[in-house]
Amino acid sequence: MRKSILIILVIVFVFLLSGITCNFEKKNVVNAEEIKRWIDYLASDAMRGRANGSPEMVKASVWLSEKFKEAGLKPLLPGSEYVQNYTFTSRQRTIDERNVIGVIEGTDPMLKNRYIIITAHFDHIGISKGNSADSIYNGADDNASGTSTLLGIAKTIKKSGLKPGRSLIFAAFSGEEIGMRGSRYFVANAPVLLENIDFDINFEMTGHSEYLGRNNYYMTGCKVSNLDNLIGEYNKKSNWKLIDTIAVANRLFYSSDNIAFSRIFTNDGISSGIPSGTFATTAMAEYIHSPRDEGSLFDYDNMAGLVQYFSNLIIWLSENKSEVKFTDPAFTRIN
Repeated sequence: MRKSILIILVIVFVFLLSGITCNFEKKNVVNAEEIKRWIDYLASDAMRGRANGSPEMVKASVWLSEKFKEAGLKPLLPGSEYVQNYTFTSRQRTIDERNVIGVIEGTDPMLKNRYIIITAHFDHIGISKGNSADSIYNGADDNASGTSTLLGIAKTIKKSGLKPGRSLIFAAFSGEEIGMRGSRYFVANAPVLLENIDFDINFEMTGHSEYLGRNNYYMTGCKVSNLDNLIGEYNKKSNWKLIDTIAVANRLFYSSDNIAFSRIFTNDGISSGIPSGTFATTAMAEYIHSPRDEGSLFDYDNMAGLVQYFSNLIIWLSENKSEVKFTDPAFTRIN
């Protein structure tokens, strides 16, 4: 009798344990509906394509600051309320812009003064001067999607109670579409020592899944650093896969905000900087920089899974003792 009761108790325990595990694996802190609301706001017609220097970019920066605060991020700049203001000149016009920056402090005494920076740009190219029926370049995949991925990761880490080893900087940049202005300004006026930033994870074009299939993404710069190899170790136990056969990935390494970190300055043909990569699910799609870049085309369930996956990956990377280093002799770490 007692043996039968024991067997029943074991079966019940295993059933409950498997249920808990299943729920943990399936539950996303940030769900598809929430991500869709963020995209609907950033890529709405009312935001008029988020051109640099526009009132809509001010609105977007205020909205992002509020979201960072709601998520529980701390401002990285003292008294800044998350905003890093800067000014630049383009086509003989002075433009005031701003980056939005927050931080989740690390918990490992040996690593908390080291940083991983997670980045995405939230600007786009505004409104076309042509006579087409739809003249607004909404920039849903480029790059409301990357911005929402960044925001989702920040919220997931905080609301899940995940504790990073290294400190995590979250930076939404303006000015990417006109020469990586925001990211270059950040690097030139970094609020932490650049040599303490171990690597940059940058997000672009994460809204579509039809290009690579679900649970797949690629990284630019696989030939430049060993970051992809480190991620490969993590992916051995994940159902997400880094695709390293994208023909244009090496060229795209030089086309997004990540390059502002890897190429801080160049001397005798050698670039000094910080290892980096851009992570995306689409490359060079026909809708990019066109009015057809709409959030209605997104796979939001895949996006929610991507956010949860990268949240866990970033925590793992923040605790990992392995060095992320350049493998291309044309690059060297800044010191």
